[in-house]
Amino acid sequence: MFDVNAGFRPSPSKRPEVPSSISLGASRQERAFCATVAVLAAALADPCLEFASNAGWFGSGRFTDRSMADVAPTLLFGALFLVAQLFGIFRRASINLRSDEPLHRPLARILPSIFSLQLALLFLIESIEQRVVYGHFLGGALWLGAPILIALAVHALFSVGTALLVAVTLREFARRAPALATAVRLRRERNALLAVAIRRSFSVVSAPLPKYTVGSLGKRAPPIRVLS
Repeated sequence: MFDVNAGFRPSPSKRPEVPSSISLGASRQERAFCATVAVLAAALADPCLEFASNAGWFGSGRFTDRSMADVAPTLLFGALFLVAQLFGIFRRASINLRSDEPLHRPLARILPSIFSLQLALLFLIESIEQRVVYGHFLGGALWLGAPILIALAVHALFSVGTALLVAVTLREFARRAPALATAVRLRRERNALLAVAIRRSFSVVSAPLPKYTVGSLGKRAPPIRVLS
């Protein structure tokens, strides 16, 4: 039967839908990038500010807790995050054998999120450090490492510089990842073929003698030299 309402139905949109897996993958990569940059920037800027404060560059005020016990663990975590991102790029390249763009949005749009996460992370690690070293929180703005405006400006500079450095590193590695994945795959295939050839050669050498050869060995006595 003819549907009278068919002519009033809106036509579907001509724009193709983006698969949800692509958008989720892109946002996941950007979140990993933000976390990596925030951890590294906080770990690099904090000791610089604390060194300047301890040296008296900002006057006689107390701006730091005079402890840098949090620098090494934070740097280690940042390096692990970066290695994990590089491994993820290589894994995707080994599956698709093509270049993978780490960032799908301009870096300028991600920087505010990185800076906010960097400050939150700085407050967290400094609070944990104060709790572990002194047994209590010291309070105030000691976690910044310097006067507020100077600390924010220095952390912002480290955030931008670290973001640019990490972005260039990831993009350059992504460009070379397909060739590296291809080389690794060819090496594995060559090693697999070599292992099969060696296994076959050993199976031929250790193969049992044919039945007719074994049977003929028992019908003739070995030659014996008789001494006269």
